[in-house]
Amino acid sequence: MNFFQKLSDFFYSILRLKILDRYILNEFWLPFASSCGILTGIWLGTDEVRDAFKLLADTNVHFSIALSLILLKIPSLLTYTIPVSVIFASFSVFIKLSSDSEIIAMRSSGISLLRIAYPTILFGLIMTLINFTISELVVAWTYPTSKRIEAAATSNFPIIPFIDDFAYFERSNRYSPLRRIVHVKHVEPYRNLLKNVTILDLTRDDTDSIYIAAKGRWNTEKKGWELADGISYNISSDDPSDSKHISRFERIIIPSGKSTQEIMKKLSQIKSQNIFDISKLLKDIRKDNLEVENYSRLKMSFHQKIANPFSCVVFAFLGAPVGIVRRRAQSNMGYLLIGALILAYYVLQSTVTSFGDSGKMNAIIACWIPNVFLMGMAGYLLWRKSEFVS
Repeated sequence: MNFFQKLSDFFYSILRLKILDRYILNEFWLPFASSCGILTGIWLGTDEVRDAFKLLADTNVHFSIALSLILLKIPSLLTYTIPVSVIFASFSVFIKLSSDSEIIAMRSSGISLLRIAYPTILFGLIMTLINFTISELVVAWTYPTSKRIEAAATSNFPIIPFIDDFAYFERSNRYSPLRRIVHVKHVEPYRNLLKNVTILDLTRDDTDSIYIAAKGRWNTEKKGWELADGISYNISSDDPSDSKHISRFERIIIPSGKSTQEIMKKLSQIKSQNIFDISKLLKDIRKDNLEVENYSRLKMSFHQKIANPFSCVVFAFLGAPVGIVRRRAQSNMGYLLIGALILAYYVLQSTVTSFGDSGKMNAIIACWIPNVFLMGMAGYLLWRKSEFVS
């Protein structure tokens, strides 16, 4: 008994499936494994293997390092290849059932087309769970590990995460006026180092202050921003053009009730955080009443942790009606339609993700529009196919 048969029997014993469901589900494993292996192999060969061997050629690292980098990239690739493999598996299964007239036999026994497609949804849910587990548990460890190995191999020191163009708006509470606007051109959170800092201080009623410094850091003892090598502009409402309000400083402390040091650290490693880490980070930002520039992108990352794996359900359900054809009909158009739908899904996903990251579209809507679109398309195709399959 092979691995997939054991895996399917395990799920069947838990779910107490009927013979029909077991029969259809057993047909999924082979085309899914074949498609997933081919897609992952192609992706590895065109990108990751090339990069690993380029590293091997340009440096003196051992072959085992290059091999480790390739293996560590596989879980991340699986999160992309699993959904596409699911739709090809679903399509292949129903092409086979149609060509063997088994769909007609089931319909003749009084089984509805929706009931026949039920195992595809179940298979999609199983693969959603597997995809989610890989993304949240495996990738969260393999991604930072591969980055550390690559950095150590090329520069002989551990990688230091950084952020470019970090900005946030500081308020006392959610409804109070702005106190400060902080923009940092370059941040190295783990070194507590800020470069090219600009702070607009609005805490005084009669004067607004602008501080521009070459570098800075968060001073834990004095609970404020410590800036060095900079210039300050104190703009008075009485005489904004007075040059006496301009002064240079070597070092200055700007008191602040909030430290974004930990938040900056977490923002610099979003790809290695799971859904629970991102949820906690969002809560911390809301609790401190910070308006972080990356907040929209962070919310998108949180909702994509659920929406992207759920695409397995959508793809599985979509592949079924596309694969159902008349016995003597050509199935070539089905392959073209599957390719077009996959392309439409990822183009739509890229488009709405851009709007969601910029904050121009609600994060939940942006993440779920592609799934809703394809699920609607699957329902429509299933309804149309039920008209001639009898």
